[in-house]
Amino acid sequence: MENVFNLEEMRQQMTILKNKLEKQEIISDRMLRKAMKKNVVDINRRYLIIATVGLLMIPYGYWAFVMMGGMSIGFWLVCSFGMVVSFCYTLWNGKDLRDKHLLETDILTARKKVARAKKRDHEWLKFGIPFGILFIIYFAYEAYRLYGAEGEWHMLIVGVICGLIGCAVGVKLHFSTQRKYQDIIDQIDDLMTD
Repeated sequence: MENVFNLEEMRQQMTILKNKLEKQEIISDRMLRKAMKKNVVDINRRYLIIATVGLLMIPYGYWAFVMMGGMSIGFWLVCSFGMVVSFCYTLWNGKDLRDKHLLETDILTARKKVARAKKRDHEWLKFGIPFGILFIIYFAYEAYRLYGAEGEWHMLIVGVICGLIGCAVGVKLHFSTQRKYQDIIDQIDDLMTD
């Protein structure tokens, strides 16, 4: 009789323990998803800012380069092309992260989407770096065309300084975004191993 009583008490304790573990797992899952959501929101906000600045640079570039700087329409068109490509690529790459159900779906699918977006973000450098170099070369050519070999070099110097600052900011943003992507992937991996 006493063994039956002990066995029943152990079953009740196991049920209580099992319920506590399930609640803890649900809370842990929610906390991880909330942390992942913060990184997703940060990346989406960054992409929105980049896309907006890219679009605003088209009319500003016309005013600054053509109207004020005296550069050719061709230079502005090349600059505008780069901004449009940047805008489109940013929107395309961020489409998976803008899915409001991304972190509510199957965790493996979410990981694949985030990993794919991280890879595409990194692959952007294959276009961005060569385009940036060509842009600086074209800018130097335009400055030389405007001011000649012995003319004022202030435009070229300012352009190079601005280009270096832009490059530094871009590299910092790129690596920060890559870290946020990796944080999301790591959090998903933690969730999958629990």
